[in-house]
Amino acid sequence: MAVASWTAGARLVPRHGSRVMFAGLAALLLGTLGALVVYATGRPAAYPWPLLAALTAAGLGQGLFSVPFFTTALGRVRPHETGSAAGLLNAAQQLGGTLGVALLGTVFLHTATGAGAPGARAALLGARDACGAAVALLAGTVAAAVLLHAAARTRPASPQWGRRMRNAKSPSGYGR
Repeated sequence: MAVASWTAGARLVPRHGSRVMFAGLAALLLGTLGALVVYATGRPAAYPWPLLAALTAAGLGQGLFSVPFFTTALGRVRPHETGSAAGLLNAAQQLGGTLGVALLGTVFLHTATGAGAPGARAALLGARDACGAAVALLAGTVAAAVLLHAAARTRPASPQWGRRMRNAKSPSGYGR
């Protein structure tokens, strides 16, 4: 994930813009679907080796998604509002992560404890259902990313923002 984030920020986003976000979502979705298949077909007594490839793809996708998402989300924010907007976006991301972990954990535990199967099989079923819920959440993320990307492309940047910012005084009255 870290390597993908660095690559996205240093090389891909400057060259390809927010389109990298969709490549990241595709890799993340592919990895999550792969994990879903591994958990659905896995044997309880064996380690699911294909899970390594699925989770690697998901991690790379997350890394490719994060940088262009934040860049796109903050791209139309006025310079003096960037700190507040980034803080709000970070808080929303933390809240979403917290709610996501709670939701996926609930799905896992509900399935695993109500499956009536032995321990390892119940864990596989719980992981399968949790991955299914993660795929559903990713579908919502894809929809939000498409809307964000479409809004960023249709709304031109205001040339007045730059002029106003150069001529504006800071709230303290001391200028910029």
